[in-house]
Amino acid sequence: MLKLYFDNCCFSRPFDDLTQEKISLEEKAIEDILAKYEKKELEIYTSKIVDFEMSKIKDQNKRRQVEDLYDSLALKTITYNQTVKQRAIELETCNIKKLDALHMSLAESADMDYLITTDKLFINSAKRLNSKMKVISPIEFIMEVV
Repeated sequence: MLKLYFDNCCFSRPFDDLTQEKISLEEKAIEDILAKYEKKELEIYTSKIVDFEMSKIKDQNKRRQVEDLYDSLALKTITYNQTVKQRAIELETCNIKKLDALHMSLAESADMDYLITTDKLFINSAKRLNSKMKVISPIEFIMEVV
């Protein structure tokens, strides 16, 4: 079974401005991925880093909506440890932002098949690295896997 790690932007995407075509397409792809999760066709994992980022959403109404979606999923949590920390530091030296490096390190540590994000800069930076896990957008995931 495929194992996915969603970063925070995937949980937030359904509550963004869906009048923008790219955002709307990403939201639909995330909806399709979550439907496969609900049917137990794939697994989605999370971490305390996602919780942390979620707590930083300034718009309280949006934060509540994102948290409600997130809480409804009962995802498995990947544990942060010293190995994860060291790998994240290594990833930062490859032009991966600190929180993205933590997401990637956590996902790698749990042998995820894919890290799903809507952050194009993160995706482009991660593609230059030698990782057995793919960092891709929800749209790319649907096109590639489904």
